[in-house]
Amino acid sequence: MLEVVIPAYNAAPFLRETIESLAAQTRPADLVTIVDDRSTDGTGDLARALVADLSPRLAIRVLDNAGPQGPAAARNTALRASTADVIALMDSDDLAEPDHHRTLLDLIETAPDIVLGFGNSLVFRGVEVLIPDMHAKSGISGFPAEELGPDRLTLGERMFEVMLGAGMFSTSACAFRREAAREAGLFDETLRYSEDTDLFLRLTLLGRFAFARAIITRKRVHGTNLVGHSKLHFCRGTALALSRLADRAAAGDPVARHLSAPRRAALAEGLRRAMYGWLYAASWETPRVYREAAAAARHAGLGRMARDPKHLARLLIAPVWRPETR
Repeated sequence: MLEVVIPAYNAAPFLRETIESLAAQTRPADLVTIVDDRSTDGTGDLARALVADLSPRLAIRVLDNAGPQGPAAARNTALRASTADVIALMDSDDLAEPDHHRTLLDLIETAPDIVLGFGNSLVFRGVEVLIPDMHAKSGISGFPAEELGPDRLTLGERMFEVMLGAGMFSTSACAFRREAAREAGLFDETLRYSEDTDLFLRLTLLGRFAFARAIITRKRVHGTNLVGHSKLHFCRGTALALSRLADRAAAGDPVARHLSAPRRAALAEGLRRAMYGWLYAASWETPRVYREAAAAARHAGLGRMARDPKHLARLLIAPVWRPETR
């Protein structure tokens, strides 16, 4: 059984088009779950109207987010209520190509130890294509991959190290085994950015990822989605995700016990890079923003990095001062 999970916050301008793209699949989903994330623009009413409009072409249910606002809790609301074997993720403003579901299911069904499958995406705004090939941009297309079958590839255990760089694939271009996600601990509901990378890293410890180079998703950029938000937020999210995985390993977490010595070394280096990126981005902001990054660096054992004179000097002379509130 395949279920598509869509967190939706003020998604009224795009939701119908997204759902129509799911109704046009060569292999339809068994269920589409839309989770209304406390929208104020009528998204919930629109979603409920789609239930009737698209029946019997597509089975849709609408849930209200049962946790804190944000995509992590919205997705977890659906995952906790799900009985599906495979969960495909879709953002409420993205579009699925007709073979989206079939491609992802074929990838996951390649072998029992495949816990996640993903495809390629393009990024667009209006009629303009901003990024024609996300795999090429992320660099994953340049990694030597093992062939699993026709148009199916894997990086094996190296996927963990590749994922440390973040942004390898779009959440709207992936599907995973629900039980593996539950074993990994689901999405971290305290993270609003990089919550997908956080879960995917834990999933790499439980099995292999398979991927296809075909473009199966068109990712939309517009004025109100998270893609357009500042680099600071994503640097912060990635650093926190890696720091928390390191904390899990130190505490003997059952999932983190799969971290081999080479993976632990890769995690330490990835955390160092991510924390430097957060401190750099924060040093162009306000002292309050920098203090949070510095405290996280100290917690991760990287306090010396927070005292880098270049960061501190930048903080004093930053030409652009953004509001304290975020």
